[in-house]
Amino acid sequence: MRRFNYFLSVLLFPVFFVGLSIDADRVLAETSRIAQLEKSVQLAFSIIENEELSLPENADLRRDKLREALYGNFDFVEMSKKSVGRKWSKFSPAQQERFVTLFKQLLELKFLGLIERLKGGSVVFTNEIQKSKNIVRIESIITSKGQKYDVAYMMKKSGDKWMVYNISGEGFSVISNYRAQFRQLLQKRNPDIEGMLSKLEEKISSLD
Repeated sequence: MRRFNYFLSVLLFPVFFVGLSIDADRVLAETSRIAQLEKSVQLAFSIIENEELSLPENADLRRDKLREALYGNFDFVEMSKKSVGRKWSKFSPAQQERFVTLFKQLLELKFLGLIERLKGGSVVFTNEIQKSKNIVRIESIITSKGQKYDVAYMMKKSGDKWMVYNISGEGFSVISNYRAQFRQLLQKRNPDIEGMLSKLEEKISSLD
């Protein structure tokens, strides 16, 4: 209904208001942000519903296709930076790059499996909230096995594209949850960053 109202506003308002181009641009921006996410998420759902890709011998191919469907929307650098917090500035460029790689691997191990368990489910995007000029929150409802889950995506404008840097819902936030864990490893004024990176590697190896 919300999108239908927007569609009517784009069609009708120019007849009455000369300055509608600003409103139309805003409507198109909101629609494109939702459409961007919706396209990727729906593609991910179609991948996990594919019977051939569901075969055990095609697990690696299925994961590759899920990465292709989803990763283009995620800013892993921003997500890593916010998950570490203020101590990020103490990382050398090489350490930052290494952390981003490891954090991406950790998220993949945690969340691709979760996505695969949503087989038979569906998603509906319900709302978009403009938090600032370059930050929006897009809300959705995922239905799976008779249960409904509220999932929100925080997106930040990066160049001419909007990128996801946090996912939250049902009392969980990627950034908040991991920041609490990383804070424990980086408590000292001069934190052992190399030690923390090594522990992260060990964690990933144990989950792999």
